Amino acid sequence: MATVDAEPALVAGEDAAVARAVAKRRREYAFGRACARRALAELGVVYAGPILGGAGGAPAWPAGVVGSITHCELGAAAGVAHAADLRGLGLDLESRPRADAIDLLALAATATERARHAALAVTLPVGALLFSAKESVYKCLYPRGGQFLDFADVELALTADGAFTVLTATGYDVTTVRGRFALTPELVATVASY
Repeated sequence: MATVDAEPALVAGEDAAVARAVAKRRREYAFGRACARRALAELGVVYAGPILGGAGGAPAWPAGVVGSITHCELGAAAGVAHAADLRGLGLDLESRPRADAIDLLALAATATERARHAALAVTLPVGALLFSAKESVYKCLYPRGGQFLDFADVELALTADGAFTVLTATGYDVTTVRGRFALTPELVATVASY
């Protein structure tokens, strides 16, 4: 995860993707791409080209790689794996102060999920967790299946120990999808993989 002040340089081609973006968006994009290049290098993948958004906003990774990029105003992260090891990987970061200012439970949770997680909501930011976890699930599944998912299309079960189960994702077989989450006072972080 990147949290330093100096904005990383973009690779030729990436700059066009954010040429008309506001400075905040450009900065988050640059940090996300820097994290992605570092993750690729740590995986042993030599790649100097741009990491552009493809269909559905998913990054276009080098052949044989799956991964995800996430960024918010507080930081950026990327994760990658060899496609031989994982079929999909999704990451999401959400700012807790921003999430607290929005009713994410109403936005992201189904009525069933609100009932299922009522007891957890006493100690966990359930709305932010469901929002972020569903973003991770989408990022994990979309590059392989190509089917858009709305928040209502995904049903999750959170546990107090930092895991979540994907019960359904319309149009996808989710029996092997696994999810985890972590919280800091500033961030909600989720990952989904299969």
